[in-house]
Order: sequence, then structure tokens, then C-alpha cells
Amino acid sequence: MFDLKTPGGDALSKKCSGQTRILSDRDLRCHHHRRCKENEARWQDVLASHDLARMLEALRNNFSIMNIQTIRTDWLLKFGFCVMLGLVQFGRVPSAHGQVVFDVNALVPAWNVEQYGMMARLPNSRFVEVQLETSALFQAGSAANVSEVTVRVHSRHEDVVVADFSPRTEMQTDVFGPMQVAVDTSRMQEAGLQGLGGYPGVGSASGFAYHMDSGNQSIQFARKPAMELLTASGTLDRHRGVYFKMRQSSQMTLEGARQFRIVFEVPESWRADLLDVTIEAVGTENSKARRTTVLSSQPFVVAVYQNGDEVASRAAANYRKQQASLVNVARAHAWTIEHRSYPTPLHKLGAKLDIYEPEIPRGWYEALVYRPGVAYHISKLSPLPVDVRVAVMNFLDQKTRIESLSGTKDGSSGPAGSSMAQTPTASELARR
Repeated sequence: MFDLKTPGGDALSKKCSGQTRILSDRDLRCHHHRRCKENEARWQDVLASHDLARMLEALRNNFSIMNIQTIRTDWLLKFGFCVMLGLVQFGRVPSAHGQVVFDVNALVPAWNVEQYGMMARLPNSRFVEVQLETSALFQAGSAANVSEVTVRVHSRHEDVVVADFSPRTEMQTDVFGPMQVAVDTSRMQEAGLQGLGGYPGVGSASGFAYHMDSGNQSIQFARKPAMELLTASGTLDRHRGVYFKMRQSSQMTLEGARQFRIVFEVPESWRADLLDVTIEAVGTENSKARRTTVLSSQPFVVAVYQNGDEVASRAAANYRKQQASLVNVARAHAWTIEHRSYPTPLHKLGAKLDIYEPEIPRGWYEALVYRPGVAYHISKLSPLPVDVRVAVMNFLDQKTRIESLSGTKDGSSGPAGSSMAQTPTASELARR
């Protein structure tokens, strides 16, 4: 085991079997040369891979404060080149698979249903039915690579649960009608006996016996053909969500539009809500790949409102409008947001190494849109451009408004909730 006695590495001792001796200058130079050669070979392999993850791992493992004092100048140049290459790769936008593009209706009316009254799980609740329509568009040549598509629908509140859904789990087969199975068995037995005997001077005798037994049996019966899974569906998270999984088959295509019916049990005062919908495609990246992976995954937020409730319908429409406005403004100022989050390439590297926290929180858009309530205080988003901050505030106003119409215990209450007493409830509208 080698120990550095001074930061410059002038005195290097070697401990072996409890004894310590001072290495000569020649031993020190040989050890230094061997270390440099090992490091050069390691970095040549890292550079050849063009893998940013391996580069960053090498940064963590090999560039400590103690080791950096023994690195040669050419090795430092290689390190600088590796960092620049890593920064270039870090600055690139990750390429998505892009084989499948999904869509779902943004506004969905909810209709009252009465036939589920005996299935109520919650007190003071009622049942509403929604129809979701999803769409999948495959890129050219990617249809054969997609094996299944999964749609997940999730409620944001504990007292909004799934009571029923369709389609249900379904099996299918390529064989039409029952299968006729015929089993033929045959048997045949033969036996022969021949004997010869005699006594000298008296005479001889011989005999032969033969026996054969044969039979044929035929059995015919009908058998159901083997079934393959076509559609699977079920509940998630204690009935707060539901999933639908469709598999590619000779009888069904995964491309195109598809409808899903979901019945929710909601509080009596429910008028509008937000549903989280995630659609993903699973398959192989190309025809030669054997391992399946997620080819595409897209999250959506669907605004649901009580049919016939004009206030709830207008709140859902305004939410959709402000969300689209936020997306457009954020895209228009994407470069400014990126520059304010990471002013220099070193800031990007520091963020990748978890030693720098950007001024603008990472994942701020996803936190605002795909999480209930207000994820950040507006002061944390102050580095955003003015237009983006205005769009964020308008969006949060409409988000708070529609969440206050959910009538749930964990629903947001704010300025929008003060006007609730002036508008009729959904049950009153239904009785009218």
C-alpha cells in the first residue's frame, strides 16, 4: 500500500509485512509512470465510449484533491477535453424514441348515473360517468415494433374513486369455433410356437401353434382453442385509478382512436375535477432488438366537469386555455429559461454532479401541471421571464378554481371558493 507523505509526493513509503522503507527516486518515478499509464488507458476507454455517465463517474472516482497533484500535464489536457466533450453532450436535448405519438380529449363532460346506487362506498356520494377517447399515431415503419399500449387514469383525491370501467379484460384466439381432436390407437399381438421331438429307434414328432390379436380404436372430442390476452384492465391505488392495457394481435391494431368508459364515485357537491392520464407504448426499438422497453410515454391532464353546469364547464375551459398558454410561452422563452438556470457550462456540470442547484427549480413545469395544489411559492419562480411568470399566475388561478369545485376534503380552497355559495350545486342542477 502506497501513502503520500507530502502533497507534492516527494516522499513515498511502502508498507509491507509491518515494515516501512523509503522508496528511491527511481522507484518513485516508476510508480508515477505506471500510474500515469493506467490513467491514460482508462481515459482512452472513457473517451472512446462517448458516454457522459462514464465520464462523470470517472470524474467522481479519479479527480480527488489528493490525486490531482500527481497528474501529468498531458493527462490534464485529456481531462479538459473529456469535460468539454461531456458538456457538449450534456447540452444536447435527449433524443426521444418518437415512434408513437398519443393524444386524449382535454375536456370531458361527466353524466349522472343512477344504477350504481347500491355500490356506494362513501357516505353522501353519487356516481358520474366519463368517456375518454385516446388516439395513437405510429411513425412510419414502427407499427411492428410496438407490442402493447397502456392507458392509466388516476384521480387526485382520495374521495373520488373508480366504481366501474370498460372495456374489461378480454381474451381472443385466431381459431374460429371449437377444435375437433381425433385420437387413433391400434394394437396387434402375434405369437408362434414350434416344437420338434423324437426317440432313437422309435420315431419323431413335430408341432406348430400360431395366435394373432389386433384391434383399432378411434376417439374424437372437441377442445377449446388456446386464448391470448387482448385487453387487460383493472383498478390502481385502492380504486383511485384504473388502467387499460391493449396488446397487438392479428385481430386488433393499437393505432387509431379508442374509447374508455369510467364511472367514478364522487362527493355529492362534486362539480369539476382534474384527472391525470398517462399513455405509454412498450416494444422493441428495432427489428433486431430482443429486449422490450418503453418506446414512448406521455402525461396528460384532463379537465372533467358536470354536464349541464355552466360554471364548471367554463372553469374547465379556462383551465385548458391557460395551460395551453403556459406551454406556448414557456416554449417561446426556452432559451432564456435555460440560460438563467445554467449561466455557464460549469453550472450544467455542477448540476449533473449534484453540487449546484439552478436558480429556477428543475422540473418546475411538471410540478405545476402534474401535481395537485401549488407546488412552489411564486418567489421561487422569480428568475423566470416576466411573460412566463404572468402565464404561471394565470394558470395557477384557474387550477385553484377547478380544484375548489371538486367538493373533496383535500380540494383547494381559495378566492375561487368564496363564490361557491352563490352558484347551485351539481345535485341541484340534476334535480332541476
